[in-house]
Amino acid sequence: MKVTINNKEIPVEIMDTPEKISRGMMGRDHLDGGMLFLFDKAGERSFWMKDCLIPLDIIFITGNKITKVHKNCEPCSTEPCKSYTGFADKVLELNATVK
Repeated sequence: MKVTINNKEIPVEIMDTPEKISRGMMGRDHLDGGMLFLFDKAGERSFWMKDCLIPLDIIFITGNKITKVHKNCEPCSTEPCKSYTGFADKVLELNATVK
């Protein structure tokens, strides 16, 4: 599947089961394109970078509208890890953009 942001198509992995949503990018050292998390309905979502190996941008989406963007979220190996929150029915993770 692909998503389009600013007229740019990005291939995405679909995260649509509790197991996939829970695991996300944990333990992975690269992301080709993006990772799209799908939820049944819009609500407050919280993501963290526990056991992630690369920095990510986390984009919260409701319908087709971006509601919040957290840029350059750093990996975290020990708790407590920072949480990144937003209201969404979809969340897109991408490789962190350069500041």
